[in-house]
Amino acid sequence: MVINRLAIIGLGSIGKRHLRLVSEIRPDIEIIVVRSGQGNPCQEENMAKKTVYSINDAIQVGIQAAIISSPSTLHMEQSLELAKNGIHLLIEKPLSHTFERVDRLLKLVTENKVVAVVGYVLRYDLGAIKFKDWLSNKLTGIILHARIECGSYLPDWRQDQDYRKTVSASQELGGGILLELSHELDYLHWFFGRPTDVQAWIRNSGTLDISVEDQANLLLTSSEGYPITVQLDFNRRYAKRICNVLTTEGELTWNAIEKNVTWSEIGNEPVVYGYESERDYIYRKQIESFLNCVEKDEVPIVSVHDGAEVIKLIDVARHSAEKGCKEIL
Repeated sequence: MVINRLAIIGLGSIGKRHLRLVSEIRPDIEIIVVRSGQGNPCQEENMAKKTVYSINDAIQVGIQAAIISSPSTLHMEQSLELAKNGIHLLIEKPLSHTFERVDRLLKLVTENKVVAVVGYVLRYDLGAIKFKDWLSNKLTGIILHARIECGSYLPDWRQDQDYRKTVSASQELGGGILLELSHELDYLHWFFGRPTDVQAWIRNSGTLDISVEDQANLLLTSSEGYPITVQLDFNRRYAKRICNVLTTEGELTWNAIEKNVTWSEIGNEPVVYGYESERDYIYRKQIESFLNCVEKDEVPIVSVHDGAEVIKLIDVARHSAEKGCKEIL
């Protein structure tokens, strides 16, 4: 199948980015924008062939694929309607705000032979790919412990808006630290496999005047038995995004902000892989991959099943925090 007509659902900051990049990558594709009717007009909308105000209207126009970039609380309803009609899907992360109805979507995707991928763009990051390659090729010894840290200051995210009114800070729209920083939970599965259990500590510090959690600490056990710790927050004044692995031979660290991967082996000088990429690079690669999955039958980099694993982990982690005990995954 060649995609001739594609819908972009939701025109917030990420929807605008998708609109611009699809227009650049494939100017032959007619883009249909689906809006709620509540947002303000924007210049990017002029790149679309047409604007409609419902999923059904987009289906009637004859779309073959859709990029869902609406708030996560709307993802499942929209995805189910589109998959039911055989529309191929790129669903922005997270797949949903809860695991409810995810099984139904997985069934529909299989029955209707729908390509469905989830927008965890860090899988296209050059540093993440190098880090995964070194782990997969056993170049670093036996893993003893893995640590993931990601934090930044929420008020700095979108300085042209009141952060307290953004999706990130809204429970109704699927905000909170676990959903907003679920990239880390996706690459945790990619790097280390599906964990067996989780114990979580989740809180709202009260320092940001928001109604959702702004801190989360998770302790997980890998399928091979080593511990994985995850620390996420909206409070850090100096942004940090790293994954560090302690092994029998040294330490492997990916620093996504400084854009390098460092292998420090005992007795040797550190080996540093540095890389550069402009901000659109990973989003561009994601769109290209999605189009190739539909048109050339390539295997998705991040499948809807991968997205489902993240939501399941989040739901179980929330339950663990409420109960104050370890939960099996």
